[in-house]
Amino acid sequence: MSFIREFHYSNISQRKILDYNNFLSFVLMCAFFSDVSFQLQSYFFYYSVVKLIVMFGFAGLCAGNLTGRLLFSKFQSFRHVYIISELFFLAIFLLYALRNSIMPADFEFILSLFFVSQYAIPGLIFLTMFFFGIKLHYSIRVSCGNFIDKKYAIEQFIGFMLLGISLGIAISSAMYYFGVPLIYIAPLVLVILPSTFLMNLTYNPAPLYAREDEDDRVREIDAPAGKRPEETSFAYLNFTYVIVYTTLGFASISKYYGNLIHVEMVFIALFFLIFLGGYIAGRYLRLSRLHIYGQSFLPLLFLVFLILLMSFSGRLTYTGSILLFSPMILLMGIVIRHTIRFIITEGENNKRATIIEFAFLILPAPIIISISLIQFTNFLFYAAVCVLMLLNVIVPAIYMVNSDIKGFKKAMFFIISLFFLPLFIFIVAYFRISLDGSVYVTRVANFDELKNINYNADYIRGRATIRLKGLPVFKLSDSVVRNQKRSLLPVAFYHGAENKILFIDGYQRFFRNPIIGYFRYSACLDVLSERDADYKKLPISGSQRYIPDSGDLLYYLARHDTDYSTIVDIPNLLDQTMNSFRFSSEYYRLIKKRLDTGGIFCQAINIPGVSADLFAFAVQNLRSSFKKQIVFYFSNVMIVLASDDVQAFVVNQERYGRFLKFIAAHDEVLKLFQNDVHLLSHLLYTGIDDLIPFTRRGASVDGIFFSPGGKLSLAEKLYDTYISGNQKVFELLDKSPEQYAFAQGFMSPFLTENAVLSLLKKTELAEARGKLSEETGLLFELKKQAEFRATLQDYVRLMMSYKEKYYYNMALMFEKNKKWEEARELYLSVLAIRPDNFEANYRLGLLCITLQDIESSFKYLQEAMRIRKENPKVLFQMGVLYFSTGKTEEAMNYFNRVLQLNDKTPSVFRYLGLCYEKFGNLYEAERYYARAIIADPNDVDTKARLDEVRMQIEKENRKWETPEQKNELDVEQDADMPLPVSKGAYDIRLKDSEVTLPVIDQASGKDIQADMGGGDKDAGVQR
Repeated sequence: MSFIREFHYSNISQRKILDYNNFLSFVLMCAFFSDVSFQLQSYFFYYSVVKLIVMFGFAGLCAGNLTGRLLFSKFQSFRHVYIISELFFLAIFLLYALRNSIMPADFEFILSLFFVSQYAIPGLIFLTMFFFGIKLHYSIRVSCGNFIDKKYAIEQFIGFMLLGISLGIAISSAMYYFGVPLIYIAPLVLVILPSTFLMNLTYNPAPLYAREDEDDRVREIDAPAGKRPEETSFAYLNFTYVIVYTTLGFASISKYYGNLIHVEMVFIALFFLIFLGGYIAGRYLRLSRLHIYGQSFLPLLFLVFLILLMSFSGRLTYTGSILLFSPMILLMGIVIRHTIRFIITEGENNKRATIIEFAFLILPAPIIISISLIQFTNFLFYAAVCVLMLLNVIVPAIYMVNSDIKGFKKAMFFIISLFFLPLFIFIVAYFRISLDGSVYVTRVANFDELKNINYNADYIRGRATIRLKGLPVFKLSDSVVRNQKRSLLPVAFYHGAENKILFIDGYQRFFRNPIIGYFRYSACLDVLSERDADYKKLPISGSQRYIPDSGDLLYYLARHDTDYSTIVDIPNLLDQTMNSFRFSSEYYRLIKKRLDTGGIFCQAINIPGVSADLFAFAVQNLRSSFKKQIVFYFSNVMIVLASDDVQAFVVNQERYGRFLKFIAAHDEVLKLFQNDVHLLSHLLYTGIDDLIPFTRRGASVDGIFFSPGGKLSLAEKLYDTYISGNQKVFELLDKSPEQYAFAQGFMSPFLTENAVLSLLKKTELAEARGKLSEETGLLFELKKQAEFRATLQDYVRLMMSYKEKYYYNMALMFEKNKKWEEARELYLSVLAIRPDNFEANYRLGLLCITLQDIESSFKYLQEAMRIRKENPKVLFQMGVLYFSTGKTEEAMNYFNRVLQLNDKTPSVFRYLGLCYEKFGNLYEAERYYARAIIADPNDVDTKARLDEVRMQIEKENRKWETPEQKNELDVEQDADMPLPVSKGAYDIRLKDSEVTLPVIDQASGKDIQADMGGGDKDAGVQR
């Protein structure tokens, strides 16, 4: 018996051409957009460019698909439409890949597009995907047709698509990492072109028929029996779940590893590669209705992923954490493969194509755009997870109830589904997740450390490292803040008071430099957004003299056409690690367009935090972009001033007089420098060429997003030059005859104070390096030098005043972190500055107890007691010391003195109880223990001690009771009979017993193990 089978295409080689063309097209498309992502991220460093590309890309894809549907249905010459759309796509790729070869050297394609119109780049993304969408519509339509060999091209099409996307991203990322331009894969265009013109599959094919014998007839697809029309909705749901779960998974990865471009690219590449693995596995996994019930396992895998991520994220790289998501991705790939298998069982070619087009090209666009616009909070994120879990369970359950599935399978399904909610509650409770309105993907860490910082104070108490996207962005310390302020003062020497000045400050979210407000006609740009700081703001402290603008740097330069006499660029630590654009020739070229003729550009670099490659990159580009440069150095901040006017940095009488007025108008400057000579002595080099020997030769910033490189470490030779080179400013003096008298007077203080200036720099350098004991010694040398210098005396006195407070607060911080030796060193520095500092003596005395240096502890506590004779806390600690060393009588004297000062704390009563107990006076011990419990009813140890004493008293009282009379028979049988023991003998025996008692320290509340037996034995004392 024979049958008639319908098919659409008989030319199998055309299907192979289609697969070949589509695979290479996806490789090119993803390589193109990956490279665009890297380029855009370098220009818009803090902007989520991948989100932008995905949003406009899918919008263009959707529009292209709809346009393709219209064009292919209206025009019979479908090949012309296909070829034209393909050629437009390839032309855009070629133009981008060859841009550096066909454009002028100073023309950067992406930047030029942006400054032509801010919508040009989104338009380019949209337009590229628009043409690709037209081509893709045709490819999906013909792939859904039946071929004579019974193979469905759509299954292979999706597989090649997944592989092409993964490969394209991987190739582009590798090329970017190794600095290989995209032009090297441009020949792929020539490889694709022949297939473009060879493609000849009919868009709307007429059905063809073939005779088929019964023996040759096979079931093409294992479609589930009894398929119902509503099952089609599961196809759309499955694609929706893939998009939403992937978005939530990526958000979770970003929460722990930051939304850096390399993390995003690795996630996308691995996602499609693992998804392809699941898609292939789905071909061999033949389970009935897996496209319906497979989604029910997604919540379980996602919750397991969250548990593993929260448990192991600190021990895994971002790649390892992405792999934790792989079981989820594999399952989604399997489910989609079964969904595609279900779709292609639809009898009509057009119906299949419509479903797949809607699922692949139309449905994702509104979902992705909507999700991209949502700001996930903790509550919203976990609410979305809950909603998805419910849908994944309820929708299949409804289908199951109305199907003919066996009862025990239904019961198993409902039992398993009950575990999802308890597992979710466990995650929330175990990991203490706060379901509040704070953002889920936090970008900044340790920001709370800045809440109590007053940047206008004489010194900064705190010390912290603020992180953005997981990397350091600002290091808070007194030295850093002080030198950030100092580094802006050379600008005041060269900037005219009546001219406009722009500050581009990357630290504004963490440190608002008050020096910026000293410039009259200034504008300040904060390049970070509120989102970058998780909407956290610095508290206003002191006088805020300026209000910064906020926005992306390039957007600001594009919107404002103001020209400035001076532009000061202050990249933050994250910029100096990964943002190569801020040190590129393109950036300096843009800056020069906003400078007046002969204007000055200044760039401040934090030397301990800058990448060695970026530093070399900056030096090279500043040297080639500006005709003249000078370099100031302030122990950990270097500022380069550059201009095309070779006379821009000449020192003359007019500039010097203007600078003196600036200093006199602002008292803050006198806290940073001894005088103007001290400030100008920090001129390191009068040309940037002198920095070249300290840069890495052959340094490259290609691939810096993937590998930021090592930090810069300057040679000691530079530090020697910095310390001794106090007269470099002489090279900038105006040598004209009319400036001769000024020059002689200007040079005189530099010559006479040369030794002092070097000593001041050594002190600042020791401070920046954290060598505080060395800094203290240098301060005392300065004090000696200041004997006959009134100005220096005032400056050193001011320095020592705030250093005393700074060292003390730093010592407290070290104590808190249990860095005992570092704390002791700082306390000694405080006492070197002011020996009669009561708090330092007292804290050092306590610290010596911790370090088991009892002799030193006595020394410092006695000194503290000398300064404040009747201070209760010192008297108490002296009592503890004497008690711990077995000198109980002396200890009692101190404890009683504390009571006389009306300091009736529980610890004093407890120690007096211990003392009396040690002397054998149990009744007095009982009385003081009782008073201690009245003062602190929750003191369990004292309660136990009181119970023990009372038991001893009761036992002693019973010993002297008259025993019950016994008959003679009992006596003869050697019955129990108390021996006569004297009270003195009992006391001796009690004193000889060795009992270790817990002692509570008043200051820390910790136990002190004191030996209640031998009075001469030392006891371990903990503060």
